[in-house]
Parts: sequence; C-alpha cells; structure tokens
Amino acid sequence: MVVTPSSLFALAVSRHRQPWNWSLHCAALVLFGLALFSHGYLMLAASLILLGVGFFELRLDTPPDNRWFRFVRGGVEWEKNWSAAPWNRVKWSRLAFTVLAAGLAVWALWDRELAALMLLAGFAVLAWVVRLNRENGIDP
Repeated sequence: MVVTPSSLFALAVSRHRQPWNWSLHCAALVLFGLALFSHGYLMLAASLILLGVGFFELRLDTPPDNRWFRFVRGGVEWEKNWSAAPWNRVKWSRLAFTVLAAGLAVWALWDRELAALMLLAGFAVLAWVVRLNRENGIDP
C-alpha cells in the first residue's frame, strides 16, 4: 500500500474530527497558551505530545451528552462547513484576521502583556455579543 501525503492528511483530519480527539486538541491548545505565559518548556512538550496523541485512533466509549461534547459537536460541524466553503474574499479575510489575532495572542502571552490579553478577551466578548444579536434578529 502506497502512503501519500494527501492520504495521511485525510486520515489526520478524519481522526481530528472525532469528539475525544477534538477535546485533546483543545486541551493541547490551552496547555500551549499556559506554556507561553509561564515560559515552561516542559508544558510546551506536554502540549505537543497531547496534540500528537489527538491524531491517534482512540478506542474510547461514546462521549456523554453534556455541555462540553455538545460544544465539540458544534465545533466539528463548523469546521467541516468552513473547510467545505469556497475560497472567496470573505474566507481569506477571516483567515487573515484569525492568523493576525493568533499571532497577537502568542505575542501577548509570551511577553505577559495583560493589557493586550484583556483587549483580545474584550474583542472576543464583543464579537460573541454581535453574533448573538444577529441570531436574535437585532441588526447592529
């Protein structure tokens, strides 16, 4: 059997989209943020190990029906829809904004800039409020 990079990528994406693996990737992202904030190299290694474990086939029970796994299912569906959408100007601009915000978050965590972190958190809350208002029919 010939293994190509595209088949490896498809396998990684299919395993990433399972609820337990997605949960491990979220935990790895949180641990990565803590590693940046505390400059802890062991935490960085642990987050990378946790990220790698999230690509294995985990033979665990079906996830329980609680708030976290409902959030995970919604996140997986959002990710599938985003990757299936065509690459247009809106998708490129959202990707550029996300990369810029992630870079700013990495810088703020590494330098322990609490003002920048609070500014990012404030913008995230405002974006969440705007989304909720649009879902409820309130146009800002």
